[in-house]
Formats: sequence, structure tokens, C-alpha cells
Amino acid sequence: MKRVLRILARVAAGLFILALAAVAAIYVASEGLIRRSYDIALAPVVVPADAASIAEGRRLATIRGCNDGCHGQGVSGGMLFDGPWYYGDMVAPDLTRVAATHTDAELARVIRHGVRKNGRSTFGMPSPMFFHLTDADLGVIIAFLRSLPVGSGPDTDIRFGPLGRLELVMKPHFAYATEIERDAPWATEAELQGPQGRGRYLALTVCTECHGMNLKGSDDGTTPDLVAVGAYAPEQFARFMRDGIAVGERELPFMSRVARERFSVFRDDEVRALYDFLTARARDPHSHE
Repeated sequence: MKRVLRILARVAAGLFILALAAVAAIYVASEGLIRRSYDIALAPVVVPADAASIAEGRRLATIRGCNDGCHGQGVSGGMLFDGPWYYGDMVAPDLTRVAATHTDAELARVIRHGVRKNGRSTFGMPSPMFFHLTDADLGVIIAFLRSLPVGSGPDTDIRFGPLGRLELVMKPHFAYATEIERDAPWATEAELQGPQGRGRYLALTVCTECHGMNLKGSDDGTTPDLVAVGAYAPEQFARFMRDGIAVGERELPFMSRVARERFSVFRDDEVRALYDFLTARARDPHSHE
């Protein structure tokens, strides 16, 4: 009996040592991704200052979740995730403070490439989607941010919990700066200017945040492939985007709220352009991959 207990004790000790080694390996690997530096050159962007451009920047920032969205009320910042075992703390910063401490080119880099001023990657911000913004749209969004008085909201704060670190090691693309160049535009410049080009651009720079860069939805099924839009008539889709009421008079758990808060400021021509592209893709998905 004593011999069996000694063997069990040794096995338990061995398992404990292996567990500690695994935890240490996960910590080291995740810390490497968190601290990794990215060498992305700064690129100039034209930022207007007139009232019409600032108003348009507010509208575009609202559609894409920067204003009254992920960054709290207005752009004042707030807690994005809070859970000690997963992300620990992930705070979306007050964007007026970010704008005050970044040049236009530095703002363009963090928005488009997910590379912060210190050279490290962002987490939680959909830079793979913002990468595809035109210079004009990016310029007016920055103009809107610069028009606001500097607030006293929080700075960026990211502290991963143990499960968050494990997922980061398993899915290193959560450090968005690692993925953006690989996720190069699936729509060429010529295609964005061709038939359904406006709708393609809107899908690329709005819908991909939740539905993936290929618009096929998430692997776990929480967000659908946008071929689902093929089931909508134009007026049903417009109502969904304005009021959040899906076909069949349904209230969807997340999308309905997002539609009311963000997509209700789409112009009518934008809603129609997005509908035309998504229904064309629903009829022939392979032509839009």
C-alpha cells in the first residue's frame, strides 16, 4: 500500500510540474505577442477642418462603432471586457485623449494597422476592417475626433487573464497587427469602383467586424453568413437597418441593437448599395470571395 501511495505521489508531483511548465510556456508565449513590436511606417493623411467634414466624420464614426459604441458614451472610453479569468481588463480609451497625443499619421496607423504609438498591437479594435477605409473617410473620422474637447476618460488598459492568454496563444491573430497584411483587400480598387462597388466597400468596412473578412460569419455560428440577406426584400432590409426588426418580425440578440444605435445613420443610398451587393453575393457567393 505504501508503495502504491509513493507512486501516486510521484505521479501527482510530475503532473503538477508539467502543469506549471505549461502555464509558464503559455505566459511566455502570450507575453511575447503582447509585447511584440511592429515596424509599420507612418503615412500622411489629409484631415479637413470644415464643419461639413466634421459632421460626416461623426456619422462615419458612429456607423463603425467608434462614437457611442465600443468607446463608451461618445468617445469617452470605458470597459470593453471585464473578467479576471479571461481578458482580465480591457479598457477602450477616451479617443479625445488619444487624438491629443497622436499625430494624424500615428492615428492613421493605429486605426488601419492596429499598431499603437509604442509599436505594439491593439487588441479588441477591428483594425482589419478599418484597414480598408479610404483616405477620405479616414480623414473625416480623424477630423471629428480632433474637433472634440479633450476629456478625462481612461487610457488604454489591457490585462489578460489566464484563459485569455491561452486563447491568445491558440489564436495569435487576436493581436490584430499580425493579421492585417495577410487579410489584404479581397476587393480590388477596380472592383470597389465597379458594379456594386459602393456596397462592397461598405460591407468590407462595416460588416466584417462581426461577420468575418469573407462575410461568412463566425466558426461557432454566433454570427451568420451574410448570404442570409438574400431572404430580404429591399424594404425589409431597409427596415432592419433602421429599426433593427429582422425579417419575420424578429428581434435579434445583438444585431438589432447595433442597427438602431449605429446603422440607423446610414443614408438611403448606402443602405440600397449594401443590399444590392449582399444580395448579388447571396445569388453567387463565389464571385465575391
